[in-house]
Amino acid sequence: MRTRELLFGTCVASLASFATLGSFAALASFGALAVPAAAEAATSNAFAGLTRINGTVERVDGREFLIRGPGGTTATYELAPSTRITTSRHGELSDLAPGKFVGCTAVEGRDDKLHATECHIFPQSMRGVGEGHNPMGPPNTTMTNGNIATMTNGEVRTAKGTAEGTVLHVTYKGGAQTIEVSPQTHITVIEQSNASLLKPGVKVMGASRHAPDGTDVVEMLAVQP
Repeated sequence: MRTRELLFGTCVASLASFATLGSFAALASFGALAVPAAAEAATSNAFAGLTRINGTVERVDGREFLIRGPGGTTATYELAPSTRITTSRHGELSDLAPGKFVGCTAVEGRDDKLHATECHIFPQSMRGVGEGHNPMGPPNTTMTNGNIATMTNGEVRTAKGTAEGTVLHVTYKGGAQTIEVSPQTHITVIEQSNASLLKPGVKVMGASRHAPDGTDVVEMLAVQP
């Protein structure tokens, strides 16, 4: 499961991560709306009543839009002033910097170090989503959402040996983790956006809440590049 699908999970995450909005996956990550096992109890109330959105925009009419899902079914949703809309792009090691809020999926190696498989860089508006360090489903896999306090460039271990990378010191409320990021790490930059991206043919993921008047109001939405 990609971290992008987990971002809305523990936040947003962003993710999605729900993981990733890592935990928001990690908005990312969004597709599965899954929550890291250890964090599920803590986040269940916050996401109670939310329904996953996943499909292609068919029609847009003001703040209302129609989505066709993977199975061919259609549903109408409504945007609210508070709806969080994001998009993402492929990132590079150079996009990582002290002060950035990130969500990193990492595997603990035999050297007892955390080696990142994916890192999502969140916009300032999403700072704090899914903050913390939690185990994920696969063995020895964790999700860390926090602030890059410091980073050191140099050789890091990869599946193929060593390579030029960077070591992140990520802090969060109650703790900190040291995470190695290599050229093999998939880096995604999540950016705050708006409803202007919603056009017929665009693919989206996110979550909505059923309002008392019968409308499905979108709380978070990730427009896929």
